[in-house]
Amino acid sequence: MTKRGSNDRKAKARRIAKESGVRVTEAHGLLLQAKNRNNPSPSDAPAGEPAVVSEDGHELRVHRTAADGAVEVLDGDAASRAVWWDSTGALTAGCGCGWVNPHAGPRFPNLPAPYGVEPSEQKHWRWYQLVAWAEHAGDAEGEPPSAEFVQDPSVTVNDVTRQVIFDLRLLLHQAQDDREAVAATYEAMEALLRTARIRVVHERARGAGRRMDVGQPDQDEPSMSEEIPVSLDVLLRRTDSGRSGGHWELLAVEFAAAELRRLVLHESEHPAVGVDRS
Repeated sequence: MTKRGSNDRKAKARRIAKESGVRVTEAHGLLLQAKNRNNPSPSDAPAGEPAVVSEDGHELRVHRTAADGAVEVLDGDAASRAVWWDSTGALTAGCGCGWVNPHAGPRFPNLPAPYGVEPSEQKHWRWYQLVAWAEHAGDAEGEPPSAEFVQDPSVTVNDVTRQVIFDLRLLLHQAQDDREAVAATYEAMEALLRTARIRVVHERARGAGRRMDVGQPDQDEPSMSEEIPVSLDVLLRRTDSGRSGGHWELLAVEFAAAELRRLVLHESEHPAVGVDRS
């Protein structure tokens, strides 16, 4: 990618971020996804050169490890194509400045895609690599952290929801060290979101302005004081009354937590027939 092309995309990402109320690096990631959604041809990507510091600064770089252990470095369009379409090698997110994601994270096993559709768990794994780079690039470029971004009342509930899912994916950092603990955290979040979603539905059914007296949290409601991301806490507070929607947003995050839990445990929602899962 030329220097001019990189700068043009950065400018477009800044404009999208301002108009849509998302962080610049996340807008950048969405642009990369849109650019390569209809171009599933990673085989056309040129082999990567040895890793060097890029003049483009904090641009996405991908390190791809083939089955024989050979590693190639992909930059620019080749890197973004690999993130969305590569199925032959292990991918690790990197950056043009020389940073490489130190966390392997879990990779969903290469099981046959049910009905020809890639499992959602694999989608989360691909997004994990991109979000890991976005977090690094955002910190390096001085963008506000997620915990600060979601506190802005002008940020929509939909954008907060998207940020929550980004933040949940970053918990995959720890999955390589303690898989069971990370899976248990996702499971507790599922339960927390399910409780909040049911509360929203009940409050809406009782009519606007007639808040249900939920009293103290249920005895069985999970405590997430240490593990819960700030963005999820903000989403729960903003959807608590049910007056700003909330049911579908909470359901989306609940599903994401379930898919991430399966990713950590290497369990598919649609087990392939004849595949040994032991």
